[in-house]
Amino acid sequence: MKALLFDPFSGASGDMIMGCLLDLGADPSAVDEAVQSVGCRLEIAPATRGHLRATRAIVRADRRFHTLAEACSILEESSLGPAALSRARGILDALAAAEGRVHAVEKEEVHFHEIGALDALADIAGCCAALENLKPERVLSLPVFVGGGTVRSAHGLLPVPAPATMEILSARSIPWQGGPAARELLTPTGAAILANVVDDFLEAFPQVRASRVGYGAGSWEGEEVHNLLRGVVGTVRHHLGTDRVSLLETNVDDVTGEVLGNLVDLLMQDGALDVSVIPAVMKKGRSGSLIRVIVREDDLERISLRVMRETGSLGLRIFPVMHRLVAGRRGMLVKATLGGAVHEAKVKVSFLGQEVLNVKPEFEDCKRIASATGLPLKEVARALAEEGWRQVGEDHPS
Repeated sequence: MKALLFDPFSGASGDMIMGCLLDLGADPSAVDEAVQSVGCRLEIAPATRGHLRATRAIVRADRRFHTLAEACSILEESSLGPAALSRARGILDALAAAEGRVHAVEKEEVHFHEIGALDALADIAGCCAALENLKPERVLSLPVFVGGGTVRSAHGLLPVPAPATMEILSARSIPWQGGPAARELLTPTGAAILANVVDDFLEAFPQVRASRVGYGAGSWEGEEVHNLLRGVVGTVRHHLGTDRVSLLETNVDDVTGEVLGNLVDLLMQDGALDVSVIPAVMKKGRSGSLIRVIVREDDLERISLRVMRETGSLGLRIFPVMHRLVAGRRGMLVKATLGGAVHEAKVKVSFLGQEVLNVKPEFEDCKRIASATGLPLKEVARALAEEGWRQVGEDHPS
């Protein structure tokens, strides 16, 4: 599988990502056309950071955009193809949503300040055009270094990561850490681009046969920290994503089936990834149950307390930091005619690279539609799955 891997060891910004993609072999004329189509000029120049050769993408812009609607209007008139345009809209939407949460306004009402210069829009258009040109099957990234200290803005002195950047990192669950320099390394535009183009963030590089390595240079030079974004294009095996989870266990022998059933429902509502209750023979031959719960690290304490309160258990065994391999997944909405009416439901699509593994409708939606139509649950589930496969086939034609 052809993959593009980012190594943001010194953060990322829109111009660094565009420079990196150009250094990896994206067609300069295609990128330049995209930048010009939003009213800017692009200069591509060789650069050196810490004796490392890199590509610098410099955008020249003379005007600004102020609202999400204005920015989207400019994009609609650009040269971007449908897929690149959709990706660019997603990046803009992430920026507007983050600014909206920071300032407690709807994203449509956001007035852009730092990112309102047209060069930010050109960075987005250029990056989307470059990715469209490189055509990786998957985009992967290591955790992002964000810097530290403070940054001056239109709202005064702000902590690093800047509030909008922090909102994007949080909303998209992007792994990040401070350093290695006491300055802003990850910009809101850089964070929004990574959030929308990266399929999976990894703890370390997977096994890869690299065909090309590229570096995108940022606007400043440091003596110890080099303002660079590294990228690798290469072949990786069908990539299984990884995440870090903990396993909780406890044995109970005095809890009824009703309480256990209620506990399973409560734990799933609380954010547990999976819950199982296994019949067991306890000491002195007593019948009991082994409760196992898989949780994300951030939910560990809260869900542990829930188990103890609901069962009266005096303690839990915790197996921390287990690595879980997971297939890629995404959700989509489908519509199907059932019982003489059109019903909408969510389906989960799992995949390895470009290969679709399964399409499965959400059980609660199936149950709701079966109740409304009087149709058997399995018939509803089958119809929704078939519609999901049909839509996936249109999105991924063979």
